[in-house]
Amino acid sequence: MYEKLRKEVDELFKDAPRTARANELKEEVLANLIDRYNDLISEGKSEEEAIKKAIAGVGDVDELISALRKNDVFNYEEMKKDKQKSALILSVSVGLYIMSVVILILFTEVFHISGEISVCVMLTMVAIATGLIIYNSKSHTKYVKSDDTLVEDFKEWKSTNTEKQKIMTSIKSIMWTITVAIYLLISFGFNSWRYSWIIFIISAAIEKIITLIFQMKE
Repeated sequence: MYEKLRKEVDELFKDAPRTARANELKEEVLANLIDRYNDLISEGKSEEEAIKKAIAGVGDVDELISALRKNDVFNYEEMKKDKQKSALILSVSVGLYIMSVVILILFTEVFHISGEISVCVMLTMVAIATGLIIYNSKSHTKYVKSDDTLVEDFKEWKSTNTEKQKIMTSIKSIMWTITVAIYLLISFGFNSWRYSWIIFIISAAIEKIITLIFQMKE
């Protein structure tokens, strides 16, 4: 029966361009189609009925094939611009985190400005950096399905998966920036350069835990 499903998918994608992206999309559709077919069989549907219902739930593949020819299945041009914007915001945020520590050290050790003022300036820069990261994570438009077909499910999944990757990257960027800040503060404040590097080992372990948490959610 799976061979029949593959033939049906081959027929749906017969006009698709012969590219790696088109082949990847076709395999994704086939995998989801098989899952849907198995669900229908477990519900008591006959093999022929399950195949017909599964195929009917695929949706309009013509839109995807047309987009594949333009190399823009999910509007990659917009995604590219969005990615560049996110990268800029994250870069500025990380720079502000690092500079906040530098400013604190310069103000207190070089210019001998009072600790209260120095800390206030540092916290202000940290607040701005955090605000930028929150804005970046909340400013992306969530994909809304137009119907309940497999094609729309796939688009929604792709959009959600991309968003999760961005969130995980943001969390890791913040974590490593804070790690560097803590390392510098401890090293300068307590003159403990011999032992303070251990914080990087701890942060590496935390990064692995963050990645594992996101994978478990998947």
